[in-house]
Amino acid sequence: MIYNNTFLVVNAIPNADDMASFQSYLSQIVVIFKQFGGSGMQRWKTAEQVMGHGGIKAMAVFEFPSAQSVKDMMASEEFNALNDLRKKAYKQEVDLMICEAL
Repeated sequence: MIYNNTFLVVNAIPNADDMASFQSYLSQIVVIFKQFGGSGMQRWKTAEQVMGHGGIKAMAVFEFPSAQSVKDMMASEEFNALNDLRKKAYKQEVDLMICEAL
């Protein structure tokens, strides 16, 4: 079976001291993801880290039509207009990875 799906995987540590910025960022970024073809959003929070020291507190996965659509989104004015808010919403830089099935 061949899979051609492209996924954007997001690993992050929300800024618990500024949840208003975090919630504002989420409400805006999801709209931008959808504008560029993102769908099938799945979100999780870490319930318990049982191995390693990653410290990731939130993870999300979005399906996109292609890796290029993710790159186009990240180069867009809409995405980059949220840079300052993203810095306030998270404790450290958010990890974004384009992934495909093995």
